[in-house]
Amino acid sequence: MLRTTLCGSALAAMLFVPTLGSRAASAQPQAKQQNEQAKAASGTVTAIGADKKSFSMDVNEQNATHNMQFVIDTNTQVQGRVGVGTKAVVQYQPTNDGKNLAISVAPQNSQ
Repeated sequence: MLRTTLCGSALAAMLFVPTLGSRAASAQPQAKQQNEQAKAASGTVTAIGADKKSFSMDVNEQNATHNMQFVIDTNTQVQGRVGVGTKAVVQYQPTNDGKNLAISVAPQNSQ
């Protein structure tokens, strides 16, 4: 009786483990693809949208300053206090519709 129970438990565990492995394997390429597309920018926040779902930032790249627009969604992680005039770092991902979706926003450490 004990042997039957142990064998049945082992068989159930073996059937369950490959299912978990295949789910993890299929999730990894998607996460890797998102990380490959993520970019970073740093600069000074120049405006925040009235709806608090967008902001613009002056970014210095290659000895030139240009203004970038970012949108925020429910998954965006905002660390610390960021407002107009704050020097900040943004991790973002370009979207298919041409917008820059902010993944994370944090004040830049001044040293």
